[in-house]
Amino acid sequence: MRAQLRRIDDRHDLVVSTSGDSFVTSPGPLTALLADAIRDEAGRTPELSTSGGTSDARFIKDVCPVVEFGLVGQTMHQVDERVAVADLEALTRVYRTFLERYLVPA
Repeated sequence: MRAQLRRIDDRHDLVVSTSGDSFVTSPGPLTALLADAIRDEAGRTPELSTSGGTSDARFIKDVCPVVEFGLVGQTMHQVDERVAVADLEALTRVYRTFLERYLVPA
């Protein structure tokens, strides 16, 4: 990209910076534990995917295991973001079950 830019205009330079390294959590015990909690509490089989967008977990992935699961919706990350209370309650049940199983394994 710098070479292309210099051919057009050598008075400018390109500076690249990142706010956090990308990552992928490989399937394993942590993802299986969350998938089981989702199936048990929400009655749905989750799909492992990287299509969720930018993750704040990129800032902590080097110090602890991470796996992401949360709500989605039409107003996500917008002013006046809103979600159905039933969805929030279901998410809370999934999180509780996941944490109980993670912190106190059977």
